[in-house]
Amino acid sequence: MSRHAAASASTTMTTVMKGGLFEQRSLRLLREHLSMSLRRVGGKGDGGIDLQGWWWLPAECVSHAHASRLDSSGWPRKRLRIVAQCKAEEKKIGPRFIREFEGTVLRHSAYLAPRGHDREPPHTRDALVGMFLSISPFTKASLLQAYSSPIPLALLHLPVVRSQVLAEDGTDLDTTAGDPASAVVAEPVLPGTLLFNPALGGPDGLLHWMVEPRWQLSPTTGQGYPVIWSNGKRISSWTPEDDSDNPETP
Repeated sequence: MSRHAAASASTTMTTVMKGGLFEQRSLRLLREHLSMSLRRVGGKGDGGIDLQGWWWLPAECVSHAHASRLDSSGWPRKRLRIVAQCKAEEKKIGPRFIREFEGTVLRHSAYLAPRGHDREPPHTRDALVGMFLSISPFTKASLLQAYSSPIPLALLHLPVVRSQVLAEDGTDLDTTAGDPASAVVAEPVLPGTLLFNPALGGPDGLLHWMVEPRWQLSPTTGQGYPVIWSNGKRISSWTPEDDSDNPETP
């Protein structure tokens, strides 16, 4: 193998590992802090989607959903469909990425739309939310693009973290030996951000101003993570234990 080919293969492997680590970290954080039960679907023919599944929120926060379950406290939760894209790129996320993601979410919305033989009324079907997760910050232009979109969107900036923190929180680093892992486990230089556009979190959006996204710092580790609040209280994270076996999981 030539030096150029070897360097190219090394770069490709590093990119793949970076993306895989970021998807693993995203899955864990979304389940532990935002009540999202997602699974990885990325790969050839994924259509631009890396994760998909359900977002389980208190019933009073969600009107465009019909399926519900009782959480560990006995309170009803309703679900929203989630499709997510993860970007582990060093450059800031520009508006082109958001526009492309809008198209991806629209295609999935069309796929999930009721067919002529479907007896279920459209207003009772699970709504679809697009979530874009990035290691790098979003530019002002990309934020404007998301905020002007009629599609319910959530933007989550998850800065890179130290390797020690990743190891302690259970992320598998055994497959990343040497320098490649350092590309995604450097010390964070910016706080993270969780944002909802008006079509999702606004007064006329899916959540009708009932869910507030925030970024919270751990008093023990100093590391940050996304959380959601409603009516002045943090929404505790909960997902069904058997959700992975749910035949209706997208």
